[in-house]
Order: sequence, then structure tokens, then C-alpha cells
Amino acid sequence: MKPDRWRKVDELFEAALDVAPQERAAFLDTVCGSDQDLRREVEKMLRFDKQAEDFIQTDVFNAAARLITEPQVVDVSSKRATSPISIDDARFIPGDVLSERYRIVGLLGRGGMGEVYRADDLKLKQAVALKFLPASVTANGAALARFYKEVSVARQISHRHVCRVYDVAEYHGEHFISMEYVRGEELSSLLKRIGRLPQDKAIEVSRQLCAGLAAVHERGVLHRDLKPANIMLDEHGEVRITDFGIAALAEEDRREISGTPAYMSPEQLEGQELSAKSDIYSLGLVLYEVFTGKKAFDAASLADLLRQRRSDTTPTSPAEIVPELDPLVERVIFRCLERDPAKRPASALQVAAALPGGDPLAAALAAGETPSPEMVAAAPKQGGLKPALAISLLASVIVLLASLAFLSRNTSLYRMVPLNKSPDVLHDRATELVKKFGYTDSPGDSAYGMGEDRDYLNFVQETDASLSRWEKLRSGQPTAIYFWYRQSPRPFYVSSGGEVSENFPARDLPGMTTVTLDTLGRLRSFYAVPPQKSSTTFSGEPDWSRLFIESGLDQAKFQSVPSIWTPPHASTARAAWEGSYADRPELKIHVEAAAFDGQPVYFEILGPWDQPRDVQVSLARFRERALVVLLLSVFIIVMLGSALLALRNLKSGRGDRKGAFRLAAFVLVVFFLRWLFSGHHVSTEDEAFNFISSVQNMLFWTFFFWVVYIAFEPFVRRRWPGRIISWSRLLAGGFRDPLVGRDILIGALFGLAMILCNFPLANLIPKWLGYPPGIPFWDFPATQLLGLRSFAHGITNQVFASIFQGFILLFVLLLLYMILRRERLAAFALWLIMAVALSLTHETIAAVPFSFLGAFMVIVVLYRYGLLALISAIFFVHLIIFYPITSDFSAWYAADFVLALLICLALVGFGFYTSLAGQPLFRGALPDD
Repeated sequence: MKPDRWRKVDELFEAALDVAPQERAAFLDTVCGSDQDLRREVEKMLRFDKQAEDFIQTDVFNAAARLITEPQVVDVSSKRATSPISIDDARFIPGDVLSERYRIVGLLGRGGMGEVYRADDLKLKQAVALKFLPASVTANGAALARFYKEVSVARQISHRHVCRVYDVAEYHGEHFISMEYVRGEELSSLLKRIGRLPQDKAIEVSRQLCAGLAAVHERGVLHRDLKPANIMLDEHGEVRITDFGIAALAEEDRREISGTPAYMSPEQLEGQELSAKSDIYSLGLVLYEVFTGKKAFDAASLADLLRQRRSDTTPTSPAEIVPELDPLVERVIFRCLERDPAKRPASALQVAAALPGGDPLAAALAAGETPSPEMVAAAPKQGGLKPALAISLLASVIVLLASLAFLSRNTSLYRMVPLNKSPDVLHDRATELVKKFGYTDSPGDSAYGMGEDRDYLNFVQETDASLSRWEKLRSGQPTAIYFWYRQSPRPFYVSSGGEVSENFPARDLPGMTTVTLDTLGRLRSFYAVPPQKSSTTFSGEPDWSRLFIESGLDQAKFQSVPSIWTPPHASTARAAWEGSYADRPELKIHVEAAAFDGQPVYFEILGPWDQPRDVQVSLARFRERALVVLLLSVFIIVMLGSALLALRNLKSGRGDRKGAFRLAAFVLVVFFLRWLFSGHHVSTEDEAFNFISSVQNMLFWTFFFWVVYIAFEPFVRRRWPGRIISWSRLLAGGFRDPLVGRDILIGALFGLAMILCNFPLANLIPKWLGYPPGIPFWDFPATQLLGLRSFAHGITNQVFASIFQGFILLFVLLLLYMILRRERLAAFALWLIMAVALSLTHETIAAVPFSFLGAFMVIVVLYRYGLLALISAIFFVHLIIFYPITSDFSAWYAADFVLALLICLALVGFGFYTSLAGQPLFRGALPDD
């Protein structure tokens, strides 16, 4: 507004004051004429003048000028008067008992909204403050409604930096609120005594004030009268926001002009619509006073105050008053005092975050608010490691890798079984045998792989308690690792884009053959599906000798016995023998063979450990069943629990949909690559159906991860945001963030330590203590011994498994926390569950302590470093154990390990470099030129 316009408004305002209130309308009609804007400005100033007069009548202010410049109203709840107040004219005296519950202790103060007494709640046995409406206002229906509005508003807010309101009651027509009694002093009184707060204390008070105001705004409430007189410092120095006497629900009328003019925002003075940013303006005025000891605007009259707020007048720079003030403080104060609400901070939490050393995440948690995903990702936790620590971690990782390569010689199954022939050599040997046995037609499809004879290993463990029981594996016969080859006259049909295995799909098509060899190329078994009808009239005994020759057995040393094993398919001749291996005469074996029209269709070497399938199922050990039941139970609980929580979060709008979409998209890509590299593809129309089935599988897991993320991420973000900071940054594209690098590096260290603990050491240490060693380590799929063609399949499996297991563990921890209500107790329960699950994977009791130690490491990573570090640890576990660890790089199976090792070193190097955050490695180590 132009200066001449202001002068005219001021002149008419002064003239209107001399006119009787009942005649002012006619006066304004005369002097303003058709200029309705001019009339509204004058009426607004008259309303403020009337408000000032109402405050004067409370005997708290002695003059209108004092109302504007130094408001001393004691219109507070639950706070001690700053100066003695006479009890002589109080409605109640000490000792009075109200409603048979509240015993009056004394009068605390009077204000525009009534008297405040200190009392004892005889029912709850605690001190309270009782706030009464003035008798002159009780009869006013509007004022009474406002009184109850105060209660309904204040009871919504529960925060340590906001005064608690307990109840509302009536005594002989007197309406009052019972609320928390706070021992302390008003901020206004403190500032008058000491001038201003020291900067460190001022920042602390400002943060607490922001946290309390954020809690108020979170409940949809505007305070509308934030000022030092309505802020207390309790006996512990903690901030408490008081006096919601003129607060209103944010959804209700926001144009009501109420509050203390000296601390009003420009839009509040103008009678415009209010928002949380109006309180932010008042907050800026309070902060100005806290840091400088001065008021931002010093006006001698109401009209002068209005002129200052409507003009472009800016307060004196706080730095001019306090030269040593941190520039960030001045910046945040002036942002709060922007005339345009859109330019002010969006929330009190942003104000707290902008203060020196601000942490928006801590501010949100202090306010009891769930921080947004963006806030979590932007949390000021740098994560940069000191060069010495980063170098130590890198060196530790390299030492662990070297230790694993060295110790695997005596603890890994593939280092005990002779693996002289590569899969390609064994493949050629298998195809040669198929042709020798008379199946010369070119196959329409074929597949091969490697497997583990677990029954044989279990037999050795159960029957041999010697310390050297596994040394017998080095002979290779019987073999614990074998090669299998399958061929079919038509392409294999594998639904869902799966893989062809030794027994899947079923051997039911005439002409299908399956060969298994030991690692030295000797025949273990042969299966063939005979034709549906006989094409020859073969008579006589089949030539069984060639089967013995190819298996490396001397038929002359075997005794013919009746056939007791039924061939899997039709046959015209059967035979059986018993004997032993040349290198293992103490081990009796049974050989079965069958032929169809003279052509071999079945051959198998059976040891004492081989049992019919139904017997094998019935003899399944409790340990394996218990592990399956445990893992399946966890998966079902996670699936059902996440579905319910996701539905709840979607309804309340709390889920991080953007993050969930990014994660789901990543999982979809991983599963597509997994299908592309590991699925058995055929050049027929069946491939289309395989693709459709695979898409269904991909979509299920994609949706599963989306649901799980929507379900648990908001709860983790609210309770443990520190555990997903690096994950949130990575999900947002912050690959080069130091915290991301740190967690990758720490995950690698713990992952390798877990491998070392649970496998080599879990086998070696019991052996050193005199216990029979457990089954040699064989934790990766045998297909990984197939060379480079299976490497991509392994990597995609590892990525999926790492994310899946990391999320499951965090979800279970959260679920346990919800049940047990104590974080450490939940972590302890998860540790026990994991330790039991890992114990079930070991063969000996002596290895159980290592399971508990490994589980403890997992909990430490999750509890201390968070989700990304846990996923990194699990990935490194799979990355190393998924491939045969070897220090002999000339071995045919070393290629996959070398690639895995290069990926490991690349990730560790990336984590090391990124975690330094640009710090030089050798600061000051070299002389300057």
C-alpha cells in the first residue's frame, strides 16, 4: 500500500476512535463512501484496537503499547507465574476440593482465557494445572464452544515438547481443563533475565521447539499464538509449548483474527487464510528473540506494527546484534520471516534441519513423525571412513579371501573328489557311451550337469567315526560328485522356463537316455526308455560285459545273484551281481542291469546307502524336515503379514510407492536375465508357453517384493530409519555415496567372515579337537562346475537370493519387535531363530557353536549397519560359496571362481574408494614440492 494511502487509513482510524462504537458504522459510511477497501482497512484496525482493549481489561497489560512491544500475559496452561499473583480475589483458595478430585494448591496466573491454578489430582496422585474460563465469558456460548474446542485440539497432541491436556470438567457451572503441571519458567521471562541464550543452548531450544510445533501441525492443528510467553523451559531445560487457547483445527475457519499481534504473520494480520506456514513465521520471530535477545519488530503502537508488517521493512540483521552468530541461523530466521508464505520453510522439521548441524531425520523422529523416503535418503550421515580404517577393512577382506582359498583344500568336497576331467570331456564320454549302447539316432535335445550323492555322504558319516573318514573320497569310486547327461528325440518341455535336471522332465518318451558318470568318466548308471513295440525278435543273453567294462569293474570278480531291483521301464532280460570296487574291497556293492531286445535299458551300481524311494522318504532325517518346516513357516508368515500390512499402508498413504516400484522393476529385470541364462530354451512352439509360464513366475516375485516393501518400509522408516539410509540412497541412484560404499565394504568383510566361520572352521576346529569332521562343504549347485556357460545364471541367482534373504530378515526383525515391543529382545529372538536354522545345516554337534557365531554376525550387520550392509554380506557369501574356491588357477573349474573373485575385488575396491569420500590415502605422508 502506498504511503499516502496508509496516512489516510491512519487518520480515519484515529478519527473513528473518537466516535462512539454504536455510531462508527454511520461515520465510516460517510467518510469512506464507495471505497470499500478503505473501509475494510479501517475496520480491521478497529478490531485490533478492541482486542488490545480486551487484553488490558484482564489486568495483565497496563497499556496498549506494552501489549505490542512486551506482551506479559500469563495466559498459559501448566506453567508457573513469573511474578507473585494475589490470591485474594481468586475464585478458589488453597485446600478447596473440586469435583471430589482436584485439591487447589494455589493460583498460577490469569490471562485472556481465564485463571490457571495448580492443583493435586487426588485420583491419579499427580500435580496438575486447572485452567478456568472467566465468569464473564462462561455465559458466552461462542466462548464456551471455543473452550471445548481447545480441549478437543489439545488432547490430540502427545509429544514431549508439548504440554499434555488430560481432561475437561465442570464445577458449579465453572468449566475447566486439567492438564500437565510443568515446573519451569516461561521463555519470555528467561529472555528478560539473561537477554539471549548462548548459541549452543539456543540451537538446542530451537530444535525442541521445532519438534513440538511439528507434532502440533502433524495433528492438523495451527497454534496461532506462538510466542515466548507460550513456551516454557521445564526444570530439565526441555521446551514445552503451551496455550492452545486460541488454536483451531486446521480444517476449520482459518480466517479468524486471534493471537498476539506482535507475533502474528502478515497474512494473520490481514485476516487471510492461515496455514502451518503462519506458525512458521511466528516461529521465526521467536527464534530471532532467542538468538539475539531482541524483538524482530519493535513498534510503539498497533498502527505502527501494521505499517511495518505491510511494508518491505526487514528486521535488523541478527549478525549485527550478535556478531559471532552462525550465518546458518540468520539464514533460517529470514527464511521463516519471508512475507510470501510460499518462500518459507515447508515445515518446522525443515527449520530444524536448516539450523547448524541440522538432521532432518532426527528432527522428524523427535517430532514423532514418519520421515519421508527422500528425507531418509538425504539424512546427513556421510558414512565416509577414515583412510586408515578403510585400508584396514580392505586388507582384512583380502586376508579372508586368501584364508578361504587355503582352508578349502581340506574342507571342500570338490577338493577331495578327483576333478581331472572337465564337463566338456565328460559330455563327450557320455555321448560316446550312448552310441555304444545302440542309441545312434541324432538327439532332438540334450542337457547335462553335475550332482552330489548325498546318500553316500550320509552313509559315511553314520558308519565311519574316524578322523580320516573323508580321505577315501579321493579314490573317486564310489564318487560323491557325478556327471549326468540326458538326450531326447524331441525337445525337452520344461514349464516356467526352468532347467532340465537329471530326473526332470520325466523319462517317459521312447528313445530318451540318461547316463551318469563318476568324475573320472566311469559309468555309474544308464537309463533308456525302450520303444513302445518290439521291432526285432532277439533271443539269447544280452552282452552285459560291455557295461562292466565302461564302469571300470571286473565282471569276473562279481557273483551273479537274483535281480531284486525293478527296472524303471519295460525289459525283456534282467540280471544282477554282487561284488566290490577294486580300491574298496570292504565296501560291498550290488549291480543291476536290464535289456530290451538285447539293447541295454538299465544299469546301476547300488551301494548299501541306496534305498528304494519310498524308504528314502520315510527315513528322511528330522534335521532336514525341521529346516524345511522352519523356512516354509517364515516365508508364509512374511507373505501373509506383508499382505495385511501393505493393505494398511496403502489405505493410509504411507507406503513408498516410488521405491517399491524401483525395487520391483529391478527384481523383474533380474528374473528375466535369470530365465534368459538358466532356462532351457527350445526352438519349438513350446518356447512360447515356457515364456508365458516364466512371465507368471517373474510377476509373482515382482509383486511379492513390491508388497513386502510397501508393507515393512514405512515401519522401518519410522522406527529404524538409520538402517535404510544407504539403501534409500542406492535406490534413489546414489551409487557413489560414501555411505553406500562403506556398507558394501563392511558387508564384504562380514560376509567372508561368515563363510570362514560356518564352513572351513566349522569343519576343521572340531577335527582338531578330536571330533570326526562333518560332511565336506558343498553349498553351491553342482551345475556351477559346468564352466563359464553357467556363470550368468549363478550371478542372477545370487542377486535375487541376497535381496530376498535381506528383506526377509529385516521383516522378521520388525515382526518380532511388534510382538515383543523391545528392540534388543527382538534382535535376540531373531538371532536364536537364525542360529537354529544354521545349526540344522551342520552334521555334527561340534559345529553348532559356529552356527550361533555366524548368526550373531548377521544380527550385528543388520542391527548396526542396516539393510544394504546385510544384503552386501549375503551377496558376498553367495558370490564366494556359489563357485568352487581354489588356489589352483590351472584347474578347469577355476575360471568361474576367477570371475567371481574379480567381481568380489571390484565391488570391494569400489566400496573402498567410495567410502573415502575423496579423502587422500596418505595425507601428509609425502613432502610438499
